[in-house]
Amino acid sequence: MILMGHNGAGKSTFINYLINFYSTEKQHPFLKELSKHQTPLEIGSFGYSPEIAMFDTNLRSIDYLELVSKIRKVEIDVEEVLKSVSLNVSPKQRIGEFSKGMRQRLSLALAMVGNPKYLVLDEPTSGLDIFGERVVLKLLKERKDDFHYIISTHSTKLALELGDEVWLFKDGNIFHKFYPDSEEEILELL
Repeated sequence: MILMGHNGAGKSTFINYLINFYSTEKQHPFLKELSKHQTPLEIGSFGYSPEIAMFDTNLRSIDYLELVSKIRKVEIDVEEVLKSVSLNVSPKQRIGEFSKGMRQRLSLALAMVGNPKYLVLDEPTSGLDIFGERVVLKLLKERKDDFHYIISTHSTKLALELGDEVWLFKDGNIFHKFYPDSEEEILELL
């Protein structure tokens, strides 16, 4: 599913609810309404990439990838994982040397480690240049059969190309669910 709406509409709040960042409905004003639509995901069943990935910039991509692979109890080829998101860096390069777009792609790679059932992405193309956006969109389309997507985005292009159901948010409510045919159809409803 694709979550769309203006800033502050409740998309990230809904994602935070799904991945158990809120333990009670009282912790957020929108939660009571949002919890009618979905129950939280089971821990370990999802990979998550936040809109702004907070990394220790002294660590390297290999450090994070090895940590996540150990937590998920899977073997990975670090160079292949980096290659899958077109992150052409040495696995030993410090994250402090990465651009915002490179960090965004590393975050996506970390979310996909172990092929979790759900891939939960909050603004996966935020801060990416045209090349990075194409890489992410191509990857998501190619891997569409591998995951159930829950993606928050402002990109009508991403929403249309993935062809998933779009949920429109406003003031903490889901006010429309549909499969859009055009960018204009999405923009008219927003």
